[in-house]
Amino acid sequence: MGSHLVGDVERPRAVSEFLVDRMLQAGATRLCFVVAPGKSDIVQYYGSSVREADLCYVVQPKAGGLCDAIFRACSLVQPHEPVLVGLPDTIWFPENGFSALPDDRLSFLLFPVDRPQAFDAVVTDEEGIVQEIQVKHPDAKTNWIWGAFKMPGRVLHELQALWQERGRRDEYMGTLVNAWIQKGGQAVGVRAGEAYVDVGTVHGYREALNLLGARRRGAAAAPGPRHSTVCGNAGTSIVKRPGDTPARVGGKLFSRAEVERRVQELGDWFQNIDLLGVPTAPAHFLGDYPALKWKRFAHVLPQDMSGMSVLDIGCNAGFYSLEVKRRGAERVVGIDFDHYYLDQARFAAEVLGQDIEFRRLSVYDVGRLGERFDLVLFMGLIYHLRHPLLALDLIHEHVARDLLLYQSLQRGSPEMEPLEKDYDFWETEVFERPSYPRLHFVEHKYSRDETNWWIPNAAASAAMLRSAGFAIVAHPEEEVFLCKRGEIPQGPDGPRAVYPASA
Repeated sequence: MGSHLVGDVERPRAVSEFLVDRMLQAGATRLCFVVAPGKSDIVQYYGSSVREADLCYVVQPKAGGLCDAIFRACSLVQPHEPVLVGLPDTIWFPENGFSALPDDRLSFLLFPVDRPQAFDAVVTDEEGIVQEIQVKHPDAKTNWIWGAFKMPGRVLHELQALWQERGRRDEYMGTLVNAWIQKGGQAVGVRAGEAYVDVGTVHGYREALNLLGARRRGAAAAPGPRHSTVCGNAGTSIVKRPGDTPARVGGKLFSRAEVERRVQELGDWFQNIDLLGVPTAPAHFLGDYPALKWKRFAHVLPQDMSGMSVLDIGCNAGFYSLEVKRRGAERVVGIDFDHYYLDQARFAAEVLGQDIEFRRLSVYDVGRLGERFDLVLFMGLIYHLRHPLLALDLIHEHVARDLLLYQSLQRGSPEMEPLEKDYDFWETEVFERPSYPRLHFVEHKYSRDETNWWIPNAAASAAMLRSAGFAIVAHPEEEVFLCKRGEIPQGPDGPRAVYPASA
């Protein structure tokens, strides 16, 4: 969240760095990240050490709750060692909160919040002894919740043994600690927390921005003024260092204060875009997203896009539109159905001096554009659609001239294997293979988002692309496919794109 200096360059700051800093301040010398498979970006970001602390990584093969995640690191902890535990998608103050917790017992760092029912409320007696942890209770008895905790290694192993004894059914730490207390364990709650934000919640980005902004405003004034950053149409900073004089090079000049104000006015940003040193979504739960992802597949696109036309479908705040424009694309059109994101995209392009056309349009209406593009970007949208294959058919029918760059959230197996064009009616084993193309249907919500409908595995992404007439020419990243449009014969049921284009 926010940014920090790496040399003379201001970089976005990953949310998890706040927790890492607090652990280091508490004297941690070894840090362990419990990560999901495929989260190699975390390893690339942190490497093997942070300052004086060594790092290690433990993989949680599939989401199994907080208890399952924590206990995967048990083998690395000796009984006599104190253990700090925190959640990497949270930001809290004071920074030295861990120092308020004792070393010799299980202790929770407690924070006051307005909506304790969204968290784990910790009920204590007058001496701070934990009586009960109410896990997301609609009628919580207290507004004090735990945000981090500390314990001796022996207590960690006791909790793991109890969790296993209970059939590993505890997903939340609160229910396990309640059982541990009933068996004679004792924990304390320390009300030393001042402010706490879960950045992974719906309104977490904005709350985190407000919290950090308030902290900065309330801090003692730093020596000397903060210098503004100014840009013109080239998209680069005109004021490089304090003392430089800004020069008008054409287009509007923006001060950093103006950019910061407008970024906040435009609400929560999903894409983190560097606007003159002002990150738009620095608290993103995926880190510097989508820049980290872009770096893993950008090489498959031409470095020089001079003369090319590009359509960015579901452009969001315009990150990918900006990247291809920087590579010299002659015409870039971004479409999205949400005015909210289009306002962000137009502002980002204006600040960076990039000539990009943004239009409100659904993927189902791309025929209204009346033109084909050399490159179509279809990034992070297909799983938000009720009719994903129809969308690919329409892209092929109306707007793709040559290349399609596709990306989708994927769940299930990343494996892909050659399949026969036909199988006997009595053949059923093939459908049980993890690598068989599958679309996972989301009836209600996934990741707190009711717009997630169909989530493919890797084989389903590839199969749908081929079925819609796109030949896969590169697969540089697990979720990304570069395709070339081909002609496909009309099927027995008529044209593939059954939804008519409207003028």
